[in-house]
Amino acid sequence: MSYKYDKHKPFRTYLDEYAEKWDGMAHLKREDGILEVRFHTDDGPVLFCEAMHVGYLGLLFDISHDPENELIIITGTGDSYLSLSDPEMSVAHVDYETSVTYDWWYLTATRVPLAWLDIPVPVICACNGPFTIHPESVLLADYIIAGDNAYTVDRHIQDAGCAPTDGVNILYDRLLGPNAGRAMLLNGGVIDAEMGKNLGIFAEVVPHGQELSRAWEFARELMKKVPSRAVRRMTRESLTQPLREEFTRHIRSNLAHECYSSELRTDARPEDGHVNMIDKEK
Repeated sequence: MSYKYDKHKPFRTYLDEYAEKWDGMAHLKREDGILEVRFHTDDGPVLFCEAMHVGYLGLLFDISHDPENELIIITGTGDSYLSLSDPEMSVAHVDYETSVTYDWWYLTATRVPLAWLDIPVPVICACNGPFTIHPESVLLADYIIAGDNAYTVDRHIQDAGCAPTDGVNILYDRLLGPNAGRAMLLNGGVIDAEMGKNLGIFAEVVPHGQELSRAWEFARELMKKVPSRAVRRMTRESLTQPLREEFTRHIRSNLAHECYSSELRTDARPEDGHVNMIDKEK
C-alpha cells in the first residue's frame, strides 16, 4: 500500500512494496539486512534503455528510504553488467516539447549519480562483466568485486561524437588523476580487470561467476566486523562526501556542455551519436 501522510507515522518505504514495483528492472532480496539488487532484462543481461536510466531515480529512492537496508549489493545478470542496449527501446522516448538533450539527458543524468551517492549505507558492487554504459553505478560503489571479464571504456568522443562530460569525466579525474583521466577520455582507453585492480579501482578481481558469492561473503564479514548501525552509516556518509561535493559542484555545468555541443552539431542529431555508442558492444 502506498504511503499516505500520517503525523503519527513518518514516511518510509517497505521492501515487499517496492520489490514488486521494480521487479522488471531488478530482482531484490534481503537477508539479515543485506539487500541484493540484481539488474536484468527478462532475467537475462541488462539491455539499457531510457526507462531504466530514469528508473534508477525511483528504485534508489525506495532503497534509500527503507531503514531495514543495512548493506547493499548491486550486480548484473549473465556476462554483462551494463554494456548492451535494448534494440527496441534504447533511444525511444516520449515526444517531449523541448529537446532530447534536456528532457532525456540533462534532467536524468544530472540526478542519477547523486541518487547513487544518497544511499545511506555501504554499497558493494559485484561487477559481473563489462560496464560501458553509465559506469557510475559501478564506480560510485564503495567496494567493487570485479569478474576477470569486467572492463569499461568511454565512447563519447570517438563513437557518439560529443563531449565526454556526463559525469564520467568527474570520476576519471578522481580515479585516474587529471592528466591520465583526460587522456583516457580522449583516446578511448580501456580499463580492464587487471588495470582496474592495479589502479585501485577494483578492490578484488575474481573469476567470472564468483563475483556475487564473494560479495555476499564480504558483506557478511563487514556486518560482523562493524556491528554498529550508526558506524556503518556514518562511515558511508563520510567516505562519499567528497564525491557528493564534486558532483554537486560540477555535474550540471558538465552536462550542459555535453548537451549544448551535441545540439550544435551539423553532421548528426544528438541521439544518433548515442545509438552508435551504446551499440558498440554488440
